[in-house]
Amino acid sequence: MTRRTMQRIRRVMVALALAGGVAVPASLHASALPPDAPPIGMICTPGTVAGSTHTFNLVAKSGTIDTPDGNSVFMWSYANADAPDNGHFQSPGPVLCATQGQTVVVHLSNTLPEATSIVFPGQDATVTATGGTPGLLTTEVATSGTVTYTFVAGQPGTYLYESGSDVVKQVEMGLTGALVIRPALGADYAYDTGTRFDPAREYLLLLSDIDPDLHHAVEVGATYDVNTLRNRYFAINGREFPDTIQDNGSALLPNQPYGSLVRIQPNTATNARPALVRMINVGAVNHPFHPHGNHTRQIAQDGRLIASTEHFGETIGSGQTEDYLLRWDDQDNWDPATNPLPVAQPNYRNLFFKDGNTWYAGSPYLGSKGTLPVGTTSQNLCGEWYFPLHSHALNEFTNFDQGFGGMGTLLRVDPPGGCFGSPTSTGLIGATLKSGAVTALGLADGTYYQVNPKTTTRPTATTAAQTSITVASAAGFPTSGPYFVRVDNEILQVTAGQGTTTWTVARGQLGTTAAGHVTGSTLTALATDWYGAFGGVPAGSQNLKVLYKGRNCGVTTTATCPVLPSNLPQQTVKVCNWTIAGAAGCSNATSAGWTTLPAPPAQPQAVGSTDVSSTWTLPGPADAYIGTGSYKGQIRVLVHTQRFTPTAPVAFSTWGDLMKIVYDAP
Repeated sequence: MTRRTMQRIRRVMVALALAGGVAVPASLHASALPPDAPPIGMICTPGTVAGSTHTFNLVAKSGTIDTPDGNSVFMWSYANADAPDNGHFQSPGPVLCATQGQTVVVHLSNTLPEATSIVFPGQDATVTATGGTPGLLTTEVATSGTVTYTFVAGQPGTYLYESGSDVVKQVEMGLTGALVIRPALGADYAYDTGTRFDPAREYLLLLSDIDPDLHHAVEVGATYDVNTLRNRYFAINGREFPDTIQDNGSALLPNQPYGSLVRIQPNTATNARPALVRMINVGAVNHPFHPHGNHTRQIAQDGRLIASTEHFGETIGSGQTEDYLLRWDDQDNWDPATNPLPVAQPNYRNLFFKDGNTWYAGSPYLGSKGTLPVGTTSQNLCGEWYFPLHSHALNEFTNFDQGFGGMGTLLRVDPPGGCFGSPTSTGLIGATLKSGAVTALGLADGTYYQVNPKTTTRPTATTAAQTSITVASAAGFPTSGPYFVRVDNEILQVTAGQGTTTWTVARGQLGTTAAGHVTGSTLTALATDWYGAFGGVPAGSQNLKVLYKGRNCGVTTTATCPVLPSNLPQQTVKVCNWTIAGAAGCSNATSAGWTTLPAPPAQPQAVGSTDVSSTWTLPGPADAYIGTGSYKGQIRVLVHTQRFTPTAPVAFSTWGDLMKIVYDAP
C-alpha cells in the first residue's frame, strides 16, 4: 500500500468520523504567532521581560505537519506554553530573541513519552539548570516534568537550540528552534556598526530534513535503524516549497507558522540599508544553498563575525548558522519609456508558460505588467521580480522525489517604494471634462487631466430679491450641504433643495451684490469633484499611500493656466471607504464613504497655479479602501476643490498632473 493511499484512507476515516458525530480534535487557532505578527519576515516569540531577565515557557510535544504533496508527517517539537498559544503545537520551535546582557530563562515542560532536554550551542556563558536529572549532554526532563535553563546572553548572533537527548532521533523528529541574540547596540544591528540592516527586512531560513519512515516508526512505537536514514522531505522553517512562500500564520498550515519568502526593494538614497538573512541548518546533512539573480554578503558564522565576503552560493553545514546581508542595487534602471532594453524582448507568443502558471509579469521591466496568454494564471501582482532561493542539491528540491518542491523559497524584488499603480479610469461627479485623458495622471510630465466646474442654466429671469429659483438640471451639483454658485457677478449660496431643480438660495454672498439676471443665465459651481479609480489591487495589501500632484487655473476656457494671485482654491483629497454604504457611499461628491486623507500634510490645502505635490499615508489595514464584489480590487481617490472665500471668487479649472498609489501587496 502506498503512502498516498494511506493518506487518502486516513482522510476518508476522518470524514466518516465527522459524519457519524465522532469528536475530532481541531486547532484552537490558525497559528502560534503574536497577534500583531507581520505576514513576512522573522517573528520573535514575545516571552516575558522583567528588568534584565527574559523568560520563555516551552513545552515539548508531538503533532503533525502537512506537506505539499498531500501527506502529513508525525513530528516532535517545542511549543510556546504562554498565552495565547497555550502550548499549540508548532514546527519548528518558537524563535527566541533576547538582547545581549539579558539573563535568559527557559522553562521546559515535557509531554513526550521519553526524557528530553535543550542545549544552546555557541553560548559563551555557562548554562545552568534546575530540576530534571543529569543526562549525557545536559539536564533532562522526564515525561510530565519541568526543567529550567538559565544563561546570560553574551555574543550577539544567530544560534540554534535543540534537544540534547538521544540527539540523532530527537533532532530528526523536530526538537529544534532558532535563538537570536541582538547586540546591545540596537535591534537594527546584527553584530557591530558595520552590520546595520533594515529591521523591516529581517529573515530567518531554518533548514531541516525529514525521513518519514523514521517518524512513522516513532509514531507507532516501532524500531528503526538510523543507519538506513533516507530523507524524503527537505524544509525551510518547517515547510516545503511551495508552502514556504505562504504568509506567516497561514490558516492552510496551522502547525507550521513561519513562511520564508524573502522580500526586498532596490536600494535607494532613502532605502540604503540591506536586508538581513539568518540561516540555520538543524538537519543531519550539509546543504548547498544558492540565491538566483544576486549575490549575498556573508558577515558571520556560528554567531561570530568573519571577514565579509560576497557569495554566489554557500554550503551550510549540519548544526551551523550563517548570517548574510542582502542588497538589491538596480544598476541599469531599465525603463520602457526613458531607458528601454537595447534588444527587443520576446512577446508572450514566443514564451512557454509551464502548466499555464507564471510568476512573470508579462514585462521584463520592474514595476511593469504586460500581456500574458489567455488562460495563463499569473502569480505576479505589480510587476515585481521573483528569483529562486533553494538547495542546489537537486534531490532536496523535491517533495518525496517530485520536483519542484522541498528546500526552496523565493526572493521577491518589489518596485522601489513598493507596488504602485496609476488610475485606470476617472469619474466626474461634480465637474465636466475640459481636456486630457486618464493617461495624463500616470506621469508627472506636464500633461494634465483638466476638469471644469459643473454648470446649469436658469429657465426664467431672476430678480434681485428672489430666494427660490429653478434650474435646468442639478446633475453634478452636491446633493446635500450648502455650496456656492456664481451667476454673472453675483455669488449665491444654495441652502436647501440640493439634488432637486428647485433651490433655496441666499443672495449676494462672498462680497458680491444681489442683482437681476436674464433668462438662460449660466450658474457655475465654485467647486470641482472628480476621482481616479485604480484597479487590480489585491486584498490584504498593506501600507497604502496616496500621492496627488496638481494645480488650479484662473479660467475655464483657454489652454494656458493663468496665475491665481490670491483667494486660492482649497483642495481636499479623499479616499473611498467601501465599508461605509458600499459603492453608494462613494457615488457622488457628498457621499458618506469619502474619507479625508489624514495629515501630514494637513487638509484642506491652498493650491494655486503652481503644482502642489502631496503624499498621504493611510493608517491601519488597507482592506477598507479596496473594493470587493463588482468593485473587486478598486481604490478610488477623490479630489475636491472649492473656492468659497471672499472676495467675489470666480470659477476655476482643476488640472491633475499625477495621481498614484503605493502599497505592499501580499
